[in-house]
Amino acid sequence: MLEKYFERRFVLDGFRASPAGPHMDGFAMWLAAQGYSFQTGGSCLRHAVHLGRWLAASGVPLAALDDDVIASFVAHVPVCDCEGQRVGEHDRALARARVFRRYLQAVGAVPRATTTAVDEPLLEGFITWMRQQCGVSEWTVKAYSRVVRKLLEHVGREPSAYTVAALRRAVLALSEGHGASKGEQVVTATRMFLRQLAVHGLCSADLADGIPRPARWSQTALPKHLPPDDVEKLLASCDASSATGLRDRAIMLLLARLGLRAGDVLTLRLTDLDWERARLRLVGKGRRETWLPIPQDVGDAILAYLERGRPPIDHEHVFLTARAPWRSITNNSSIAQLVGRAIHRAGVDAPSFGAHLLRHSAATAMLREGASLEGIAAILRHRSVETTTVYARVDQRLLGQVAQPWMTTDANTRAMKAPPMPTADVGVIAQHWLVEVPSC
Repeated sequence: MLEKYFERRFVLDGFRASPAGPHMDGFAMWLAAQGYSFQTGGSCLRHAVHLGRWLAASGVPLAALDDDVIASFVAHVPVCDCEGQRVGEHDRALARARVFRRYLQAVGAVPRATTTAVDEPLLEGFITWMRQQCGVSEWTVKAYSRVVRKLLEHVGREPSAYTVAALRRAVLALSEGHGASKGEQVVTATRMFLRQLAVHGLCSADLADGIPRPARWSQTALPKHLPPDDVEKLLASCDASSATGLRDRAIMLLLARLGLRAGDVLTLRLTDLDWERARLRLVGKGRRETWLPIPQDVGDAILAYLERGRPPIDHEHVFLTARAPWRSITNNSSIAQLVGRAIHRAGVDAPSFGAHLLRHSAATAMLREGASLEGIAAILRHRSVETTTVYARVDQRLLGQVAQPWMTTDANTRAMKAPPMPTADVGVIAQHWLVEVPSC
């Protein structure tokens, strides 16, 4: 497989005869399968040979290739006088050595690094409990784990000694300098952690109740969204002649037509697409499975990406990275950045730049086209239709459908004797009620 990158026989023979020689053909095949270009693949192979020779000269076995060994190699590269080494590739040595190590770990030649958490077993027990008992997503597991790891630094690792006062101070310290969303996340993770400890008899069951939830009123702001014309500009800004453009268009259509969350796009698998019935499967919060219809333009965009844009590798996820090494997209921020780039290309004046902007736009568009709140709640997978009522406030004509009762029986009696209220004021009153009295 080395012949894919090098033609000269003496180069091929030298690579195969080097200390890293037994891995060279396999490494070359792995690089090609991962989608590395001809230039990058050749650079990785040259650095792998250099690394192997340096390891042999230093008396370090290949199996000991860890971060410290790679750092020593990188420090050697700029001052080395090794025969046959290229000048001008010193800045790439770290990245190339790490690529070679990933391959060696994949074939079992180098053990994978294992990290031992200093706060074991409390954190590990919490992670296991979240996955097995709570059914939360992996994103939630990671987010709450970070909170609890920092919490343990404040309150210690002896649950029986926890006090409400100490826990409150820790929560305030972790929330300081952040917004309301972060504060709510800290409180929720802390309360969940304490409940888990209480279930196992490690702390008092009253501690979780001693951490109050932050006051955060619902229905106090309009959802940020784009008008339909601007959404179409975003979709048109994707270059359909490139693999990246095909991928981005398919992703944004899923966000803008079906109101998917970024996490839904990341976890979408090829087996979740039921082409015969024109539907797709989503596993959302709480591991709830939902089937949604695939609109014609969404299906066409996904098929175009699968046929002409998706890397030709065997991978279960639908959407993969645009550059080698090809793998599934793992961060929600990647989807947000994708939407942000489209906004800049289209020159749209957007109120925000995240993936949720298109989710909100999908909901408001469906509402204005006459869809019911119950139907929109089903598409967005809201557990309660009350969550969906926030979108009704972008269209004052529909506010009367979601206005809550606000008169007592006596007030209703008095209202019957009062002059009739102009119909045009109903929307204004409903809007005032939903904004000013959000707790009802």
